Amino acid sequence: MPHIIANYSANLTNLDQQKLLKQVNAALYETALFSANDIKSRIFKDEVFLIGLGETQEAYIHLKLYLLSGRTEQQKKTLGDTLLAILEQKSYMKAEIGYPIQLCVEVIDMPREHYFKSTA
Repeated sequence: MPHIIANYSANLTNLDQQKLLKQVNAALYETALFSANDIKSRIFKDEVFLIGLGETQEAYIHLKLYLLSGRTEQQKKTLGDTLLAILEQKSYMKAEIGYPIQLCVEVIDMPREHYFKSTA
């Protein structure tokens, strides 16, 4: 733990998926709350999406950060702020786009007693 799941709208054709995941993982590691090998991230492009009523050209990136229960509210806020700052920098974009990108981070507590893991 943690697990990061990123979704983004398919109209972000200039998004460098690997670069974004590396930046997210590095930022989480730098908080000193996690060991590097415990951070697992993946990214999915949403081919079919609709923002609002579809009247304007917009895009989105939505990060979900799954944590085992037990983190303080301040730690969760710091993690959310850290990830949002990464998204706001947009250094994972190969080129600028001419429309707004909605950037979202969701921090989700998972009950520790409901998480099961084995290394085989």
